Amino acid sequence: MTLPKGTSARRRSSAFLAIALATGLWLGGCAFYKNETGVANRWRDPDVPAFEPGRTTRADVLQALGPPSQLINLTDGVVLYYLNEYGTGDGYVFIIVNFINQRTVFDRAVFFFDQDGVLTEYALSEEVNPRSDD
Repeated sequence: MTLPKGTSARRRSSAFLAIALATGLWLGGCAFYKNETGVANRWRDPDVPAFEPGRTTRADVLQALGPPSQLINLTDGVVLYYLNEYGTGDGYVFIIVNFINQRTVFDRAVFFFDQDGVLTEYALSEEVNPRSDD
């Protein structure tokens, strides 16, 4: 953009600032994302049989939930740790500055087994993955 001759420096700098701001807004934009990592949180599925300490075996849990996120060997048994991580975010992305809002939920299930592979106790996280089935 060419300004007429004789235009004051103040008007030129204001025009430049307006053009730069408009270009930044034009090149910038909104961002929306979601991601899910870890294993499928099948422990929340109503079709999965109930787990009973003293009766459920490690093979039962593996058959119902599949491979865990982590297997931990203890001196007196084994722990199967399942993790599902779900994150959502939105924000504004510009050339100079970005504004991002992110929320991550960790849905966990932990199963403790004795040396014979029998469930001694288990726990599920209270916060459930808010993902709706897409």
